[in-house]
Amino acid sequence: MTTTQSAPSSKDDVRMPDAVARAEAAWLVAITKGDQEQRALMLPDCVIVHGPVGHVHDRERFLAYNASMGATIEAETSEVTCQEREERAVVTCFQKMRIRRVPDLPPFLVQAVATRVWFATGEGWRLGHMQLSRRQPAL
Repeated sequence: MTTTQSAPSSKDDVRMPDAVARAEAAWLVAITKGDQEQRALMLPDCVIVHGPVGHVHDRERFLAYNASMGATIEAETSEVTCQEREERAVVTCFQKMRIRRVPDLPPFLVQAVATRVWFATGEGWRLGHMQLSRRQPAL
């Protein structure tokens, strides 16, 4: 079976600095590619709060946990807001991801409200904090 990866997308025309928009777009691509791509966009001391029980993980533990859940084959955002101040940007959005947990079954839909805090560095914008609050699909 061949897995295809859809291009990441945002359903909103949000006004945010081009560099932050590029970081967000790169993040959506990275989560469909794997650990190395995500790690490259994250600060070493990045903290992620996620999961239905409120896990607090450092970068490496989050990446290991994420990999154990299965491959993300599609990601998109909507309802995006961005606040930029000095060398920080806070992006909040509704995020949908389709995760292939079992090869022969359809991808599992995960919906979350995400808040990502980006920091300007010499290498570009890097993720320093992310919070994902899972949301149940609408009935």
